[in-house]
Amino acid sequence: MTAQVDDVASGRRAKRALARTTAVLVALCSLTAGCSSAGEEMDVVWDTPADRKAEQTGNGAWLSGDTLVRSRFDAVTGFDAATGERSWEYVPPGRSAVCHATADTVRSVLVLTRDGDGASSPAKDTSCTTAVGIDMKDGRELWQALLSEPEPPRFQDSSVSAGGGVAMLLQKDGLHAVDVHTGKARWKASLPKGCVPGRTMVAEHQVAALLACGGTDNPWGDKIPRDAELHAAAFAPATGALLWSTPLGGRTVIPWDARAEFVSADPLVVAASLSGDSDSGAYFSFGGNGRPNPAIDFSGPYGEIQPDRRLTAAVDGSRLYAVTFHRVRNSRVDAYRLTTFDLASGELLWGGTVDDDRLDRCHPYRILPRDGKLTVLTVVPRDSGCGLYVLDAATGERRDGHTFPEGDDLPDTVFTYKDWLIGARYGSHWAPEKPFTAYERR
Repeated sequence: MTAQVDDVASGRRAKRALARTTAVLVALCSLTAGCSSAGEEMDVVWDTPADRKAEQTGNGAWLSGDTLVRSRFDAVTGFDAATGERSWEYVPPGRSAVCHATADTVRSVLVLTRDGDGASSPAKDTSCTTAVGIDMKDGRELWQALLSEPEPPRFQDSSVSAGGGVAMLLQKDGLHAVDVHTGKARWKASLPKGCVPGRTMVAEHQVAALLACGGTDNPWGDKIPRDAELHAAAFAPATGALLWSTPLGGRTVIPWDARAEFVSADPLVVAASLSGDSDSGAYFSFGGNGRPNPAIDFSGPYGEIQPDRRLTAAVDGSRLYAVTFHRVRNSRVDAYRLTTFDLASGELLWGGTVDDDRLDRCHPYRILPRDGKLTVLTVVPRDSGCGLYVLDAATGERRDGHTFPEGDDLPDTVFTYKDWLIGARYGSHWAPEKPFTAYERR
């Protein structure tokens, strides 16, 4: 199964990191001969107007059927994918803000969390404890649910995910599924004994979760013992039955407070540091029955996977695609290379060396696998031709390439719609930008 690529919500720190990285790479390319051309420039079919009144902090963008949706700090907006015209807008009440957004694009439902700043009560709750389901076709609010804020706070944020017909909510110490259309309770997950749930990610055939489990060092009676460790688990999306649970790092103990993020829910792949303050770590992946695959370290003969690039990775049914960093002697420009690993064996398939350059010295920032192909977005310096590449996923051979029109803002991701590519922008912290642009490939 191909990992979900429509749900590309990014936190503020991730977007700031991308913006900083982009600025640095643009400067570096301008100091050298520049990046080689990706191909012919695409033509613009339509543009949405720049959203000059919106907050310049975004949560994500999605394509569901014929509707494009962008979530920002202060509003969620829907657009007609055929024309680019705005079709609806959802604005949270009062001054409340959208904290996090995710989507079940198959069923056209966006699920967001917002804070309570819009409440009428004098004692306003400002934590992100209200979940809201929104119809992506027309922006109607379908349901609301309250998320309890446990004491102490959860050990991981991003407490809502959606897919497979359910929205996953963390309430108290339980992992609850509600119907994504109605918000009605479906099931409560059968958690392993002694485990506390954290982050989740949903695919059509399983719900992936990270758990803090075990431990005996607990002199103060805290909810999570200090020596608890991270486990990965999978649940049946129809019933909540536990399919499997296993320590995340296998024989390597990953403490419960380590940095860990999902790359994919099916197959289940997690990028995790070895501890909360460690730059070392690996991609940990699991087969369908929970059997651990060999870990893919963040550093090896294939280069280094830097902290701000670890979630640039993408997964299809059998391969992990990542961006590795290489220091180049006697050069003012270091190299970033697209690198591919076999999940079952952990072995390098292609890429991974300075000389194995599939992207003409351009620097990838978004990898989108689909139907045996990789669409790769690369940094677009003003005076070079970096843009969009399409590669064969199995071999890395180039199939196609295009550049974006000169002067266009950098898209955060792209969607395929009819014969067009639609660039989505939601993460700028600077000037107002066009939410979407449709491009026609020559």
